[in-house]
Amino acid sequence: MRIFSIMILSLFFVQIANAQLTKVLHQTFEIDSVEKITLSLVGEYEVEKWAGNTILTETKIEIYDATKGIFKFFIEEKGRYDIVAEIDGMNATIFSNDSERRTIKNKETDKECYEFIRLKIFVPDDFNIDDPINLIRANVSEASANE
Repeated sequence: MRIFSIMILSLFFVQIANAQLTKVLHQTFEIDSVEKITLSLVGEYEVEKWAGNTILTETKIEIYDATKGIFKFFIEEKGRYDIVAEIDGMNATIFSNDSERRTIKNKETDKECYEFIRLKIFVPDDFNIDDPINLIRANVSEASANE
């Protein structure tokens, strides 16, 4: 009976260990002459300054009740968590590749897969981040204030 209990507990812990899949994605974007960045991202995100001269995005993904195949499909083939940058002269727009992010369902288990996404945007330290949607380079903000 004791061996049977140990086997059941072992299987339970193996199932828990396989229930969560995680991955961290990093992307960088060159913004040499950009003076204004507009963020149009799905979900919540944090904006932080850093000493670099590019934009760095860090997307931490946790997904529950999905297989590795499902997870890989949404990351690599669908680009569900990708961030895209469009640069037009001195303006850049940073947006989510998948603007809808519909619910993921595991067809094998007929369960909904729960995902938790934490997105951090690191911008050069010469950008003003008081407005979390429109980020303006400090020298542009100062010039506008002096006019």
